[in-house]
Amino acid sequence: MLEILKNELKLFDYFILIAAVFMFSRLDFANLDIVQIVYVVTFVLWFIMLAVRIFILYKNGGKK
Repeated sequence: MLEILKNELKLFDYFILIAAVFMFSRLDFANLDIVQIVYVVTFVLWFIMLAVRIFILYKNGGKK
């Protein structure tokens, strides 16, 4: 499982993950603007698609 995860995560995925952690650490969730809501939704969709991509590779045995 870790081998599939290591092979599937690209360098750009790590940059997106770092940006998401940085942004979420600085957000005031009690007072979100529309732009911040769009950012949150975008990162949630990215994470869901990443999870689906990893799940499909896991089901295929790591073969692309």
